[in-house]
Amino acid sequence: MEPSHAMKRAFTLLEAMIVLFVVAALAAFLWPVIARFNAPKRYVSCQSNLKQIGLGLLIYGQDYDDKFPFAHMSSSVGWADMLQPYVKSRQLFLCPTTQNLSLSTSDYFYNRRLSRVLLAKIKHPSSIIMIGDGEEAAPTWNSWMGFPADAATNPDSPCRRQMDGANYGFVDGHIKYLKPHDLSRQTKWNPLTP
Repeated sequence: MEPSHAMKRAFTLLEAMIVLFVVAALAAFLWPVIARFNAPKRYVSCQSNLKQIGLGLLIYGQDYDDKFPFAHMSSSVGWADMLQPYVKSRQLFLCPTTQNLSLSTSDYFYNRRLSRVLLAKIKHPSSIIMIGDGEEAAPTWNSWMGFPADAATNPDSPCRRQMDGANYGFVDGHIKYLKPHDLSRQTKWNPLTP
């Protein structure tokens, strides 16, 4: 028995284009959903990075007269470089939610007000920010003395990197996710003020 003419017919160019358009439209619709599904994994990985970096800073302090490192030692050496003997990984300084692949940079910042501060002199370690989500691919001495003025309004601010907020490590070792509007109320920068 010979197959009918309709069964032999191939896709026309128009039909193929329609199928491709439908597949592309579905992909465009589903991509944000899939990306949002993966966001918590990257968020948790970022918190893990900050936890390990924070522990590295505290161990560094124990080895250097109970003082935090300088933010910037020289034109080529920053706080992230000084932590390498303690964290043994440049990869830790790359936030999984960024596109940065350069192992000679950092996606995190260090609280510059902690430079060479004696650990025992810090009044409220649970409320003093030590590290957090910073500019992408910044130098290894990237340090802040406070939140950027536009942290709450700039959609591209690192303070909004993780699902419209960011991760921060505190001197007592805990990591916390904060939205920009919560930053000034719940955190401090100067380790020596009551």
